Amino acid sequence: MTVNKVFVTGFFLLCSILLPGQSAEGQKVTISFENEPLQDALLRLDGISDHQLSYNPQILPSGVILNQSFQSESPREILDKILGGDYELKSIGNYIIIQKAPPPKKEKAIFQLSGGIKDAATGEELEDVSIYEVNSLRSTLSNERGEFDLQAETDVSAATFVISKKYYQDTIIQVSQLKTLEGPIVLKKERESRSGRSIREHVRTFSTGLSKFFTSDKVRKNAQNVNLVDTRMFQFSFVPSIGTNRKMSSQIKNKFSLNLIAGYSYGVGGAELGGVYNISREEVRGVQVGGFGNTVGGEVHGLQMGGFINTTKDYVKGSQIAGFINVASDSVNGFQMGGFTNLTKEMRGLQIAGFNNHTKKMAGFQLSGFINTTNEMNGFQLTGFINVAKEVRGLQLSVVNWADTIVTGIPFGLLNIVKKGGFISPALESDDVIPYRVSFRSGLDKFYSVLSVGIQPGDYWTYGVGFGSRWFPTNKRTFFINPELRWFNLAESKIKEDENNYMVRFNFNLGYQIFKHLSVTSGPSLNYYFTNDLDERGNPIIDIAGKTITDRSSGRYRHQLWVGYTFSIGF
Repeated sequence: MTVNKVFVTGFFLLCSILLPGQSAEGQKVTISFENEPLQDALLRLDGISDHQLSYNPQILPSGVILNQSFQSESPREILDKILGGDYELKSIGNYIIIQKAPPPKKEKAIFQLSGGIKDAATGEELEDVSIYEVNSLRSTLSNERGEFDLQAETDVSAATFVISKKYYQDTIIQVSQLKTLEGPIVLKKERESRSGRSIREHVRTFSTGLSKFFTSDKVRKNAQNVNLVDTRMFQFSFVPSIGTNRKMSSQIKNKFSLNLIAGYSYGVGGAELGGVYNISREEVRGVQVGGFGNTVGGEVHGLQMGGFINTTKDYVKGSQIAGFINVASDSVNGFQMGGFTNLTKEMRGLQIAGFNNHTKKMAGFQLSGFINTTNEMNGFQLTGFINVAKEVRGLQLSVVNWADTIVTGIPFGLLNIVKKGGFISPALESDDVIPYRVSFRSGLDKFYSVLSVGIQPGDYWTYGVGFGSRWFPTNKRTFFINPELRWFNLAESKIKEDENNYMVRFNFNLGYQIFKHLSVTSGPSLNYYFTNDLDERGNPIIDIAGKTITDRSSGRYRHQLWVGYTFSIGF
């Protein structure tokens, strides 16, 4: 793929992502309001929704009466319609926070929250609790005594602080000025949400050696504690926690992301470019390019390109391209190309590697420089040395093909090992040209390969390859018809340079299976011999032709055609 094609593909992926589509709010509700005050309407919506509404009643307009009906709409869509543009909504876990929209050009104000945090049941002071302000993304962690102090600068009329810790329920505090809490904040152990699933089941914390290398301890603790999943149009970072999303970068999904060295985000919904490495805890939808590599803890929908490595914990719908290795823990539906190897559980599409492709289930085309391996093959395997599959439906093409079972299709190579339904047969042979020859047949009855080496003592030796088939006219599998097409190179004991002696034989044999591992075949052969190893009179030095049908010269070559015979004992 050329560079231009890569960028064109990326452009169309971005267009498909950024075009408006159906909202992904999850739950849909149906509700009607008749002469109902706004605050009563919000309470009733809160009661039937999987989301909990959080707001300061003082910011709501007074005297508002609702007369509206909503059919199969998300709680967020309903709130947008009944509140209008003077309010903005933020989703944090299963909370929807309602706050006044900031004025267009209001100067930022500084808000501060400080206090202590304890366990509601035991009174134990809680360490490493995440405290953050949802607009500025300023954050901190409580110390070993459960104490914290956080300042945030924001342009909203009241700052919203969220206190989060893994296995505890979130607490939300809105302040309009500098505030030191009189008593400690108490956190209750988390219960299942009203939908029956824990909030944190929706947030998969992804931690690997690479993410630990590129991220700080504080960033990883925030990732474990915090339910916030916010979306920002753009972010820039030098490394994780040093950037526009600060130490809350693991909780932010970005439309466009630029990481000078490395980045750590919740996800990507457009494009991400990293000088060295990009890490996304959840899904990537769009284009992700890392100078060294990319790691994604969820799905990839689009293009993932790394100079050395791409890893995806879930599935890929699109393309993975890496200079060395691609890993998709679940499946790939599209295209996977690695300079050295590709690994995935299931592949549907095209898989190309310089050395090795491996998948448990393949539907499409595997191409590698050395080896392809899979359990189930539906399609085409092509490699420079060996194909390995347990069950094949399609074509294997390589020097060596190994299969447990060929359901449909054939293996095409010099050596084809099929454990169930195939055959392997060494043989002793003799014919009118080569009186002593050993051959080795492997493959299926309908198509097999032949390797052979033989000698005419004192005159020449030969080696060859070929392909054949065995047809059994009856169910007894005693008599069989055995056509073969074979190619041989003949050489004198002293090898001469720039001299070619080639023979092509078509054998039409009849065979008899005496025992399971003993058979005899014999029949006529049509032989074509062409050589440039000639004496002064233009006759072949290695003279093997019998009574010729055709004997002519063309340039430096002599061409001969005649009928011969062959005889073989197979084991």
